[in-house]
Amino acid sequence: MTPEAAALVRERYTRVQAALARHGVGALLIATPNLGLLASGARRVLVAGSGGTLPWVVVPAGAASATVFTTDPDGAPDWMPRAAIEPLRWSRDAQLARIAALVARTRGPLACDVYGPVVQALAERLGRPLRDAAPLLAEVAAEKTPREVALVADALAAARAGVTAAAAAVVPGAAPAAGVARFAAAMSASGAGFPLSEGLWWRAGRRIVAGETFGADDVVAFELGVWVSGVTGIAGETVACAADLDPERRRWSAALCALAKACRAGATTADLRRAAREAGATQLGLVAHGLGVGIEPPYVDLDADDADPVRAGTVLVLAPVVDGVRATRALVVTDGAPRWIEGAP
Repeated sequence: MTPEAAALVRERYTRVQAALARHGVGALLIATPNLGLLASGARRVLVAGSGGTLPWVVVPAGAASATVFTTDPDGAPDWMPRAAIEPLRWSRDAQLARIAALVARTRGPLACDVYGPVVQALAERLGRPLRDAAPLLAEVAAEKTPREVALVADALAAARAGVTAAAAAVVPGAAPAAGVARFAAAMSASGAGFPLSEGLWWRAGRRIVAGETFGADDVVAFELGVWVSGVTGIAGETVACAADLDPERRRWSAALCALAKACRAGATTADLRRAAREAGATQLGLVAHGLGVGIEPPYVDLDADDADPVRAGTVLVLAPVVDGVRATRALVVTDGAPRWIEGAP
């Protein structure tokens, strides 16, 4: 980890502790890999049997560092004390007993990102109320420094360059793997570390599965992502094997701009859903989401009914679908008009 990256991780951890104090939370328990990275600075390599609802990051209020339970000790930041990096226990009871010992001396509720019998039993064992960690983590994710936003912008540019290269592989008879290969080949030129995933590919609103190839009349939407300098870049595009999509793209662009106008501090996810619907947009996946060390809150799902706040400093990826065209563009939420950090559509 570079000195700059280590400094950013420490600054995020300071924000986590400040959020714990504001919310009166005694300890934060995290099971989700990207949220654990956000709170602790430690990456998580998933192995069989290590997932689920079992917390792997524990952040007691006032602690100088999180404690992480990991199969990847090299993924912890250099400033984290070695004693705070513990092996992931294969015995669930032993893991829960160790977590209980870490949080026993704290006061206040326990906040967890994943509700389930495991953490509920832990809270009951300690006689502590259990809270949803989402509001606390959303605050931490939103409070990005200008340098963090610049790093995300660089990662977005790397993803966009890869997606442009992948688009050339969307031809009749080819498979998504050809696009993924072109995307991977473009990563080194952009300084990207590794891909976020195998990507998402759709045809006619349906996920394309392994073994399928593109047809002569297909309109293909896809999204790919990368990790660069500890943050994530995501880009999505729609490519037609034969048709002219210019009219549809213009309508998509108009819907994107209408959705963007609603992305102001003080708005809610309900406001963004309403703006998307009024613009005639649908979704494949989410219509918008935060971006930083991974996909972050807020999550704007047209099928949901939440009204979570949209905070200044949040990087939002917008992904409306209009007339079969799905593409992404990212902006930064401010107290006034949002600021695009990708080129205009």
